[in-house]
Amino acid sequence: MRHAASEHSADVGHQRETHTSWDTELVPGPQGRTHRPEADCPVEVALTAVSGRWTTLLLRELMGGPRGFTELRKLLPELSAKVLSDRLRALQERGLVEVERQRAFPVRTRYALTGAGQALRPLLVELYATGEALLRLAGHGGGSPPAP
Repeated sequence: MRHAASEHSADVGHQRETHTSWDTELVPGPQGRTHRPEADCPVEVALTAVSGRWTTLLLRELMGGPRGFTELRKLLPELSAKVLSDRLRALQERGLVEVERQRAFPVRTRYALTGAGQALRPLLVELYATGEALLRLAGHGGGSPPAP
């Protein structure tokens, strides 16, 4: 049994919403003019680059230059070795971090940002500033997180 209210014309599924007033600052190019998240949307690319718990802190530490695994563990002592390994691997797969193996005994491995990784600096700076503003607007004051 079909319900009359649920019947649509055959072309409803093919209709497209059209925008005539894209905010050119938010959507400066055609790749951002999507109606759902797309892998090649510049915003989605940037969000994927910094996604994952600990990723932004790890990127922050690597902005200071190449670092070894042990050095990263000391800089982020609450980050487990397993999660650090996972994050470094993911950043490598995204093309944001490269591994430098120095021939010596013992072999030393250092992690460094690629050009693409370095390009994330303005995004991290802006995310921090935006987070501070949101905390301030929410009434949490000087950039500190709210008390539990």
